[in-house]
Amino acid sequence: MTGEGRTDVYERLRRLLFLVPFVSRNPGLTVDHVAKELGLSRDALLEELDLLTLVGRPPFQPDDFIDIYVEDDRVYVDLHQRLSAPPRLTAAEGVALAAAAALLKPGQDDALRSAIEKLERVLPPHAVTRFREMGKRLDVALEAPSGLATLSQAIVERRVVAFDYLPTSTGQPERRRVQPAELFSHRGQWYLAGFDVARAGERLFRLDRMGPPEVTSETFAPTPHRRATIPGAAESHERVTVRFEPAVAPYVRERFGPEAKALADGRVEVEVPGENPRWLTGWVLSFGGDAVVTRPDWAIRSVAQAAGASLE
Repeated sequence: MTGEGRTDVYERLRRLLFLVPFVSRNPGLTVDHVAKELGLSRDALLEELDLLTLVGRPPFQPDDFIDIYVEDDRVYVDLHQRLSAPPRLTAAEGVALAAAAALLKPGQDDALRSAIEKLERVLPPHAVTRFREMGKRLDVALEAPSGLATLSQAIVERRVVAFDYLPTSTGQPERRRVQPAELFSHRGQWYLAGFDVARAGERLFRLDRMGPPEVTSETFAPTPHRRATIPGAAESHERVTVRFEPAVAPYVRERFGPEAKALADGRVEVEVPGENPRWLTGWVLSFGGDAVVTRPDWAIRSVAQAAGASLE
């Protein structure tokens, strides 16, 4: 995408983010009035209103989260009741927000610093103790690798990157030219996944063994990319069945739609991929006992072991 194209996308997003609260606070304004406020033509505004009906989950029912409509040439918006009050955070969600904010190194008078301080006060009382315990184990002192921004740019622009790489097999730097596809962090280590041009195959590179990356002028066409295998992660392609208690059944039905199987006692069951056991155990435990893995056996054991470790 060109710089001009990205600017158009950002400008459209800005308009949409303004449009919803503006019409919500001022229901019944005429189409022409709203168009004038946004600096759009009447037809362009109607096109943006059509786009907003796609806010939701596939297949995008018109009233999933925002019901916006024109009646008698006047614009109205109804927000879903779930958006009328902020959601309650779990301890894990609170720690994740605090970690993400801390990594940005906010200043003492920064608004983000104030937000971090307020975070604990908005947690449910039963989650505060757990939040404090988890927060003590958090290490946000590590700095992100210096080449992260350069590689991110290359991925977005689909440009080949060149860098010196130090493989463990030889211990000697080798020049690599790579079509970058994915950046991710695993257990404190950053990795680049991409297509090694000289070796004609998918490869995984540790950023701490990589010299300063150089974005070349050579571009490449997008190709199907298989997500990189995380080093040391167990893999299973089995489907895992998770059963949810009635208390969380409405959320699960909303999240999974027709994939959620209703049971006679008000509970629901869903099947999820099992290729990432670490994600699976964390996700199941986040429901605080309202979710239970029923099969296969390896997934039951994995969640039970993680639950036991948490209790200890």
